[in-house]
Amino acid sequence: MKQCFVCNKNNFQHYCTINHHKYIQCTNCKLVFIDIIEEWNVLKRSYDGGFLKSSRRKLTSPFKTFRSHKNFNGLTQRADNIINFIEENSRSLAKTNFLDIGCNKGFLLASAIKKSWNVYGIEVVGELLGAFRKSYKDFSDQTFIGKVNDFHLKFNNISFDIITAIDVIEHLEDPVKEMGTIYEMLSPNGIFVIQTPDTSCQQAVDEKEKWGALKPLEHLHLFNPNNIEVFAKKIGYKDIDFFPCFEEADGNFVAILKK
Repeated sequence: MKQCFVCNKNNFQHYCTINHHKYIQCTNCKLVFIDIIEEWNVLKRSYDGGFLKSSRRKLTSPFKTFRSHKNFNGLTQRADNIINFIEENSRSLAKTNFLDIGCNKGFLLASAIKKSWNVYGIEVVGELLGAFRKSYKDFSDQTFIGKVNDFHLKFNNISFDIITAIDVIEHLEDPVKEMGTIYEMLSPNGIFVIQTPDTSCQQAVDEKEKWGALKPLEHLHLFNPNNIEVFAKKIGYKDIDFFPCFEEADGNFVAILKK
């Protein structure tokens, strides 16, 4: 990175090294990022667990139901809480177009369906969505296996009132391009809801290189509330509001970015 994409400065310092992967920090805005990002085939193995775990998931997926997911009740309650929070902080209507980026097993989608929202999902590990697709056949074709920009190419005639990326933006390989695409997909007055680790939290300060959010094959760009606000306004968002996190893990913060 010759220039920080948040603040356009070019002063960087070493942040930490984990398993030979170097995290760098912008000395101006405090963005933390991986110096050299691995190729996608390497990153994907970190997400899908490698050949054996991925193969096991693919073999068992046809026999799994949505309700048979481990901790189904807990995951449903978490998703319901997030969707209720979004509804309270949005102009959502019964026919809301909703997109969840990094939808995992589809729990946020299922909770949004209970609100009569029209749901779409993006997930890079396809076998995770097998049970959701079987249980919610009407929305099966609206879940996409791949990345944000590829999704946008396929569904470029749809705009979304609400987009969520819960524990996702830290995974983006090209935040400028991908966050820009998300902005384009939002309808006028649409909102983008994120949760992401906070590099300025006390946990990050205290634990340093042992901080749980430092995962060099997954968490490629790490923000704090100040620099995410600068970055969001640079993209075009008018207002950014911050809220307590949905989970305490890794010192997360939640923000709503308003178009």
